[in-house]
Formats: sequence, structure tokens, C-alpha cells
Amino acid sequence: MRLSDQDEIYDSFEQYRHNYDLYEDIKSKVGGDLYNSFPNGVIPENTKDRHLFVMDCLRIKKYLTIFDDKLHCQNKNCCSYINYMLNKTVRTYEKPHESIFEYYISYINHDSNNKLKNLCESKINHIKEDKYKKTDKLYSIYYLYNLFISNKRGEPLCYRAKSSANTYDNIKTIYTNLDDAAFCKALKDFKNVFEANVDITTGKCHSETPKKLSYPDSCNNLLEESIKITPSSRQELRGLEAQEKPGGQSYPQAGNHMGQILDESITSPSTLDSTLPITLLSSGVSALLILLSFYKFTPLGQFLKNRIQKFKGITKKMDEEEYEMHQHSSKYHYENLEYNGYNIAYNSS
Repeated sequence: MRLSDQDEIYDSFEQYRHNYDLYEDIKSKVGGDLYNSFPNGVIPENTKDRHLFVMDCLRIKKYLTIFDDKLHCQNKNCCSYINYMLNKTVRTYEKPHESIFEYYISYINHDSNNKLKNLCESKINHIKEDKYKKTDKLYSIYYLYNLFISNKRGEPLCYRAKSSANTYDNIKTIYTNLDDAAFCKALKDFKNVFEANVDITTGKCHSETPKKLSYPDSCNNLLEESIKITPSSRQELRGLEAQEKPGGQSYPQAGNHMGQILDESITSPSTLDSTLPITLLSSGVSALLILLSFYKFTPLGQFLKNRIQKFKGITKKMDEEEYEMHQHSSKYHYENLEYNGYNIAYNSS
């Protein structure tokens, strides 16, 4: 399973710390006016354990309203965490898990909860058992390591770091053939965090805590496969699929055509170097032709004209032909002006 195929990702350790602290702070602050504001129609009054389900819903609201906007929530992976906590909670209830989530989803979709709907409407759902167990195992590793680094007494509690490492290493035994790239990435990221801790590698806990975590071999192969398809190549593949039509025809997409136009309008430095001499030569020839066209109106032109007529016997007829040619050119020039004026008016409209 590639990273792009995941409906939701796992928290990184830093995201977990942030979300864990927030949830622990709000989970008992959902009584009073907030409880009384709960919509009556979401959960029927005669539902067994209704009070527990209402409290769960209010925790969703209390937790998610902390996040300013959707981007803030996404950066902290807030929907995934609250969904994990709901799944963790419902597994303590006697009632079937799936039906309880209908209450949570109805509450999020209620008219009074537009912000919740915009943040996490499609992310609140029942997690299948295999996915839940992996998430719970990963967050247990995070939890133990967080206790280790959060010790306020000065002396690191090395046994907590060791417990975190042992739980991590057990994953290799439990999951011999992992096919979840997002899970593997989370394990890899935590391995980097753990092994960078000074107290573990060289400090007070180095003698009793493993310095290296045992990363699952199956994850190495899976991550290599997952990064073979980059975002750009996936976009190209989607573009090719969109172009294919029944009957074997393919049609260029407007976006791609516009990209080609933009590419063609951008001149590279090498192109400028190759066209510069041609441009200068063309400009020189044009200037020479202009000078020659007006030669008869300058003293030098008159002198040259007399010399040419003297040695080559140019007759007056040549001047008449030249005059007719200028007349024809003048007429063509004004016709061009009219055509250009039409173009300008057309484009302006």
C-alpha cells in the first residue's frame, strides 16, 4: 500500500505530543452549558449509555474548536487523532462500535457544527481492527517516550526509554510482512527522533537503553516502492488517463496546451545568443534600405544620382518607373494601416 493510498495518516511523534496534551486538557471540560446545548435529536433519549455518547460528542467539539482553521488542523493531523481517541473509547463499550459512530457523525453534521463538518466530516469513522491495533501500538511507543523526555525532576527515567524501545522492537516480531507505507514512515521518523536523543546515545541512559531501534526489513522495501511514484509522475499518469477516450483517440487538455504556450513564449539564454546576430543584421539592412529610399533628398544622394546617370545613361524613364513604384508602395502602406486598424478594433471588442 503506497502513501498516496492512505485515507488517513498516523501522527508523527511531535503531532502526537501536541494532540495528546490538548485532549488531556479538554476531556473533562465538557459539562455545564456545553452539555445542555447538545441537540436532542442526535441521540434518542432512551438510548442506553446515552450520557457517555453525548460526552464523546462534546469532546469532539471541544477539541476541534481549538484549531483555528483547516490548515492548522491538517498540520497537526487533528482529525486522525480525535478519530483514534473515539475508536479507543468505543472499544470499552458493550454496544457494537459501528453503530456508535453513527451518533458521532450525526453530531458533526448537525447545523450547529459547521466548523466541525468543514474540518473532519469524512475523517470520523470506525477504524478496522488491524489498522487500530497498529495505531495503538505506535502511540504506545510515543506515549512511553514522551514520559521519558517530559520528566521534570532533572534525572531522566531511563526505564521509560527502554520500554519505548522494547515496544518498538516488538513490532518487527508482530508484523513480519508490513504493507502499510504510512505506518512504516511513522516508524522510520520515530527511529530518527529516538536515536538522536543525547541522553540515550551518549548520556545517562546509554548503558541501559538500546542506541539503535530495530526497523522492520519489510518496511525498507515498502518505502522504496512508495517513493518510486513521485507527485509529478502521478500527475502525468492522471493526465494521460484523462486524455484517453473510447475508440483510441486522445485529446489534449486545455491546461497542458496552455502550459505548452507558456513554455514556447519563454526564450532561453541560448536562444537569445543565437538570434542576436540575425537581429542586428536585419536591423542594419533595414536601415540601409531606408537610407537608399531617401537618397535623392540629400546632397550626397543628388551627387550619386548625377554620377550614376552620367556613367550608366539612366534615362528619365527610370525616374518615372521609380515614381510609380513609390506610389504603389504608398498605396500598399495605407491598405496595411486599414487592416491593422481593423485588427485593433476587433481585438478591443
